[in-house]
Amino acid sequence: MMEHLFFFFSLSFIYCTFSKLSSFTLMFIHKAKPSFIYILPIVFIFFFLFGCNRKQTIHQTDLDNLYAYKRTQIQKDSIANKYSKAGYEILQSDQSKKKNKQIDSLISKLRWSSNTELFFKLVKTAEQQAKEQYDISRLAHLYENMAVYYHDEQQLDSVYTYYLKAEHLYKESKDSIALAENIYYQARLLYEVDLYQESESKLDFALNILKKDPKNPINIEANQLKTFYKKETDKDIIQGLIVLEQIYYQLKKDKGIYTILPKEKFNLAFANLCLNIALNYIDLGQLSKAKDFCLEGLDNAKNIKANQIQAHLNWSYHKILYQQGLQKNIVNDLIDSYNTYIELNHPFYAISLSTYIAELYREQNQTYQSLNWLLKAYELADKNKFYKQKKEVIQQLLEAHPTYETQELIAELVNTSYFMEEQQNKIVKSFTKIEFDTFILEQENSILKQRVILLYFIITSVIISFIFIFIVVRLRIKNRELIYANDKQQKNEQILNLILEKENIENQTILKERNRIARDLHDGVVNSIFTLRFNTQLLQIPNEELKNSLIKELIHLEHVIRNISHSFAYHDVLQNKSFEKLLNELVNKQNNENKTDYSFECNINLEYLTNHQKINIYLIIQECFQNVNKHANASKCKLHVAFENNYIIFSIKDNGLGMKYNSNHGIGLKNIKERADNISAKLKIESESNKGTTLLLSILAESI
Repeated sequence: MMEHLFFFFSLSFIYCTFSKLSSFTLMFIHKAKPSFIYILPIVFIFFFLFGCNRKQTIHQTDLDNLYAYKRTQIQKDSIANKYSKAGYEILQSDQSKKKNKQIDSLISKLRWSSNTELFFKLVKTAEQQAKEQYDISRLAHLYENMAVYYHDEQQLDSVYTYYLKAEHLYKESKDSIALAENIYYQARLLYEVDLYQESESKLDFALNILKKDPKNPINIEANQLKTFYKKETDKDIIQGLIVLEQIYYQLKKDKGIYTILPKEKFNLAFANLCLNIALNYIDLGQLSKAKDFCLEGLDNAKNIKANQIQAHLNWSYHKILYQQGLQKNIVNDLIDSYNTYIELNHPFYAISLSTYIAELYREQNQTYQSLNWLLKAYELADKNKFYKQKKEVIQQLLEAHPTYETQELIAELVNTSYFMEEQQNKIVKSFTKIEFDTFILEQENSILKQRVILLYFIITSVIISFIFIFIVVRLRIKNRELIYANDKQQKNEQILNLILEKENIENQTILKERNRIARDLHDGVVNSIFTLRFNTQLLQIPNEELKNSLIKELIHLEHVIRNISHSFAYHDVLQNKSFEKLLNELVNKQNNENKTDYSFECNINLEYLTNHQKINIYLIIQECFQNVNKHANASKCKLHVAFENNYIIFSIKDNGLGMKYNSNHGIGLKNIKERADNISAKLKIESESNKGTTLLLSILAESI
C-alpha cells in the first residue's frame, strides 16, 4: 500500500505540473533563488515519506481472551442467537465497508459462538477491508480472533499460526503493547502444550516490553504465569509468592476504583490470583494462609458467570480442610467441581480431579470407589487423547490396583508412552515448522518489499528528474519571454517619457500664453474699460437712464473680463499649491468693516478635483465672500468641506442679514450658478431674514 501511494502521488504530481502550473507559479519560481529548483525534489520526497501514513486501528487489550473460559454448548448457542441477526444484516448491507467497528465487535462475540459460518463470513469481509485500507493493526487483531476461535476448538497448530501472523503485523506497526500481549498468548499456548522452555523465553520477551506499563492487565497475568515454571524448591516457590503478592496488593488497592480492570474482569482476575497464591502456600504446607486466600477468592468468584475459577477454588479449599483434618468426607463437595468441569467441557481438570478423588478413596481403603474414579479419568483421557494424563492414570491403576487387567494396562501404558512421545514430537515439529515457515515468509516479504521500494524509488527518481528538466526548460522559455517583455517595456517607457516631455513642454507653453493673455486682459482691456466707464460717468447727457445702463454694462463687462483674466492666471497658481491651502489663504485674506470672523474646516483630500473644477469652485467661494463682505453684515462666516453620500459638499454659512435680491446681487448669483453648471455641480442657497445665508455646492465624486 505504501508503494501504491508512492506511485499515485508521483502521477498526481506530474499531472499537477503539466495541467495546473500557472504562469504566476513559474514567475514565483523564477524570482526565487536558484537553489529553490534543487530543493523542490527534496520537498517532494519529504512529503512522501512523512505524508503517506498507514491507517492504524487503536489497540485495546482483549480482556475476553486474556480471561478466557470454556463455554457450554448452551452458552455458545445463546451467543449465536443474540448476535447472528445483526451479523447477517451487516453482510447484506451496502454500507458494510463503513461499519468496521460493528463488524469487529461482532467477530469478537461470535468467536465464542456456535455460528461458525457467520463468524468466517464476517472474518473474510473484515480481512478484505483491512487489506484494502492497509490497516495492519486491525488485520493483526483479526488474526488473533481467529487464533481464539481455533483455541476453543483445540486446533492448536492453527492457533499458533495465526498468533505468529499477528505478531509479524504488530512488529510492522511498531505497536509494542499489542506485540507484548500477542507474545504472552503465545507463551500461554506453549505452556499448555508442555513446551516450557520456549514458553518461558517468549514470556520473558513480553515482560521486558511491559516493564514500562506495570498496571497493564497483561503484565499482571504474565507475571503469574512466570511463577509456574520453577517450583523445584521451596525457595523457587517463595520467590514466586513475592511476585504474586505484589500483584495482589496492587489489585487490592484498585478494588472499588477499577482503573486497571472493569469490575467483572477484576473479580475474575482477583479470584484467579487468590487461587494461585493459595496453591503456592499449599505447596509450602502453610495451609492457614492458603485457606484465607481460597476464601477471599471464593468471595470474589461468587458473582462470576464462568464457574471454572469457582470450581478450582472449591477444590483447593476442601483439599485444605481435608489436610487440616477439619473435614474427612470431602468427596461430595469435590463432585460439584467435577460436574462443573464436565459441564464446561474441561476434561483436563476433570481428569486431574478424578485421580485426586481416587487417591482419597484409596487412603480410606475404599478400593471400588477408587478404581471407579480412576476408570473415569482413564476414559476422559483416552477420549480426548490426553496421552500424558492417560499415562499417569495407567501408572496409578497399576500401582493402586495391580490385579486389575494388569497385562492390558501394561500394554496400554507402552502404547500411551509411544503416542505421548509421538504427539509431543508432532507438536514440536508442527510448531517449529510454523515458526520456520513464518520466518521464511517474513524474509521473502522483506526482500520483495525492498525490491518494490527500489523499483518505485527508481521510477520516482525518473519522474522527479523529468519534472526537474521540465521546470528548467519552462523557466528558460519564461526567462526569454520576460527578457523580451522587459525590453518592450523599456522601449514603451522611453516612448511614454517622450510623450510626457512633449506634453510638459506644451503645457508650459500654454501656461505662459495664458499668463500673457491674462496680463494683457487685466492691464490693457480692463483698464481701458475702467477708463471708458469713468469717462462715461462724467458725461453730461439728457438721457440719464441710458447713461446708467451703459455704465452697468461696462461694469459687468469689466467684471467678466477680470474673471476671465483670473481664470487664466489661476492655472499657474494651482500648479504650485494644494487647493486646500489656496482656500485657507482665501479665507485668511477676508476683511471688512464688520470684522467678520472667517473660519475654514476641511477633512478630505481635494487634490482629486480637476483644475477646471478647482478654479470654478474657488471663484464661487470668492464671490460668496465678496457678498458677505458687502451685504451680509455678519459676525461669523464658515467655509466647511465634507464628504456625504458620495458627494463633496462645499458649505458657506454666515449669520448675517440674509439675502436681498437687488440687481447687483442678481449678477453675482448668476455668475455663481453659471460656474456651478460649468462643473456639473448642484447649487442650493438657503436664506432667511436676520438669520443668515447658507450656500451648498455639491459635486458628485464619480464625476471627478
